[in-house]
Amino acid sequence: MSLWFISLCAASVIAYAVIGGVFLAFSDFLMRSFNRVTGQGGIESMQILNVEIMRSVFMVLFIGLVPVSLVIIVYAALFGEGTPRLLLMLAGALYLVGVFAVTAAGNVPLNNHLAALAASSSEAQDFWTKRYMTRWVSLNTLRTIACLLASGMTLAALVMR
Repeated sequence: MSLWFISLCAASVIAYAVIGGVFLAFSDFLMRSFNRVTGQGGIESMQILNVEIMRSVFMVLFIGLVPVSLVIIVYAALFGEGTPRLLLMLAGALYLVGVFAVTAAGNVPLNNHLAALAASSSEAQDFWTKRYMTRWVSLNTLRTIACLLASGMTLAALVMR
């Protein structure tokens, strides 16, 4: 492995873990807290958060890891060997499918649906309690696991090389 690729993988270990940590915070305590707020407070908080996150460092890492993961997969496939090659390819694929694709296909549509509702409406409350909380948190937990596995696999590949 070349030095630039080792450096890229080392940075991705940290970035995958940081993104996974943010997701973990949501699945572990933030969403439960939003759900315990009385009235429409939880819904409003999530609607605001979904707007603010678009202008955050989180988004730079989240989107930036897509091309990084692709480079890791391609480089490992072409130049890697043995178990580290497989681990790196799996790590990149885990991020692309288990994080980015799950977000695009699952979490974002739920967020968009929530954003379109008036927080004080009975429709919003019904969507929040019957669909959003259970589905969003389940998908988010999947993203958490995928990120942390991608981080661990990349680290393991670097140690094994």
